[in-house]
This record gives sequence, structure tokens and C-alpha cells, in this order.
Amino acid sequence: MQRIRVVAAAGQEQMAAKGPADGTMGWMAIDISRSKAVYCLRWNGAEQRRLSTPMAIEHVGALVKQYPGCRLHVAYEACGFGYELAWWLKENQVVVSVIAPSRVERAPGPRVKTDRIDVGKLAYKLEKGDLKSIYIPTRTIHEQRQLGRAYAQCLKERKRAQIRIRSLMQEQGRLGPLPARGWTAYATWLTTQALPEPVRMCVDAHLRLRQSADQETKLLRAQLYKLARSQTYKTLVEALTTQSGVGWLSAIRLILELADIERFPTTDSLPHYLGLTPSQYSSGELDHRGHILKCGPAALRAMLLQCAWSAVCQGHDSDLADRFALLAPRLGRKRAIVAVARRLVIKLARHWRNALATAPAQNPPAV
Repeated sequence: MQRIRVVAAAGQEQMAAKGPADGTMGWMAIDISRSKAVYCLRWNGAEQRRLSTPMAIEHVGALVKQYPGCRLHVAYEACGFGYELAWWLKENQVVVSVIAPSRVERAPGPRVKTDRIDVGKLAYKLEKGDLKSIYIPTRTIHEQRQLGRAYAQCLKERKRAQIRIRSLMQEQGRLGPLPARGWTAYATWLTTQALPEPVRMCVDAHLRLRQSADQETKLLRAQLYKLARSQTYKTLVEALTTQSGVGWLSAIRLILELADIERFPTTDSLPHYLGLTPSQYSSGELDHRGHILKCGPAALRAMLLQCAWSAVCQGHDSDLADRFALLAPRLGRKRAIVAVARRLVIKLARHWRNALATAPAQNPPAV
């Protein structure tokens, strides 16, 4: 472990040497980058210490251990390093908040921006209670949800390979079957084409990429199915699939991404998290509703829109089908299906809570 480098303002070294009294509430903010971490510690209503170290959990641990009697609350902005630091702090009984950078209020206009200034502002806001932590999943759920994300990425790569093949053939003046007829029809047509050798080599290269993505998609789908049938998730998956338009794959991906339905206490909180709520500007008698917020996980929102289309086409849920039939002539099919997806999400949350109430031991633990 490298030696911690202290970068302290004038007079702060003597203040830090005294340390907080036992039981004192301390606030520590961390500004994380790839090469270093900058810290700001506050207690007794004032900034007491600033320092920087190389970015590693061991250095954070060494600093936390310098204040064994202080009740530390650590905060840092969410970054590309995941939740490893948050999990380590929780395992060592340290309160931690991971802050979404978009939720940190920043003053408008020209300003000087440095890591030391940013971390000082973050520590001040943390002490004042102006910061709201994002949800921190358990290590197990975070690892398992990667299966669903990798599955979606492989599907995208497979589709990209198909689009590249179609574009390449179109450049050669060969259109083939329309995309609406599916890839199988296009692949059959492709085998009948006599192509020049350079073009054939390019098409074969894209076909190999598509085949590789297709194989990985099947492997990941099998793992997700195994997970959906496991003792941990089986009851919850079965509860969600009772909703028309939702299959086992959509159910397990939704469970792994949301992890804990109880963090959405109100009816509108889950649709708002998924970005399915319309934007709103109201002032006096003016009340303007705009496009949906599109915040939250985009892949999950797209999946739920597909489930909404499936529910409408199947027609087993008369409530969703009637709502689409009522709104589509007035708002258009695209806006109407968003409203259907918003109601579908509310129904899924109700199924989830009912499953928790009847068999709480069967559901995954939440942090």
C-alpha cells in the first residue's frame, strides 16, 4: 500500500490531529477518479481535513480506521467503479451513500471546478442532508443482473450484424425480402445469391459475427431460465407472469433490475423511475404535459413497452386493451402504448407485492 498523501489547508493538520470526540457524527465525501481519490471530512459543523490518496479501497479503509470512535457517514458520486467501495464500507459497519451526479445541485454561471472544491461542496451538502442516495443492490443481485444486461447486448449485436448485411447487399443493388418477413426468409434468399468474391467474403464475415452473437444469446438465455426456475425467484417469476404480456424472461429481468419493490412506496414512483411519466410544466392556470421523462434504465423501459404491445395484441387483459383502444385514436398508437405500459407497470408492482406478502421467504434479499 502506498503512503497516504495529506493535502491540508493551513491550520487543518493541527485540527485533524485532535480528531473528533467519541460518538461524534462525522461526514466524509470522496471525489473518485481513476488515479486518485480526494477526501473532505467535516465534524462539529466545520471542515476539519482534506487529503488525497491513490484510488484504492485499501487507502479508503486506512483513512476510515483513523476515526474508530467517530460515527462516519461516507458519500461519493456514482462512477464506473461499481459498488465495490459501498459494499466494503457496509461490511465494516460504515454508513455510505452513493449519489447520482445528476442529482447534485450545481451553481450556474462561470466557476472554478477542481476536485478539492467539488469534494468540499459534496461534504457540506451531505452534512446538511441535501443529498439522496441511490439504491445499492446486494452483491449477488448485482452479479446476476449482468446476465440480463449481457443478453440484451448480444441481441443488439446480432441485430447490428443483420443490418450490416442488409446494407451491404443493398449497396450491391440486391434488396431481398423486407425486414417484416424476418431474418429466416432473408437468410434463405441470401444463399441463392451469386456474389463476387470480395462481397462474399464480407457477407461471410458478418454472418460469422451474427452466428457468434446468436450462440451467446442462447447461452445467456439458458442461464436466465435456470435462474428464473431457481428456488429464490421461482415464486416471484410465476406471480409476474400471471400478468398478460409478461413472460418468464421479462419477469426475471425486471426482478433482477429492480431487486426490491418496497423502495417504490407510492403508485407513481415506479413508473416515474422507469421514465414512463410525462414531463410537466404547470404555473397558475397553465398545465402543460410533454414527452415522457425517459429517465432510469432505457433497456428496461423498452422491454416493458414490448410487454405492453404483447398484452394489447393478446387481448387477455381487457383493462389494458380497452385503454389502448380509447387513447390510440386521440393520441396516436405510440403515445397510447406508453400509457398502457405505465398501467402495466403498476399492475406488475401489485403482483410483486402480493407475492411478497404470501411467501416472503421465497424472494431475494434486499439491501
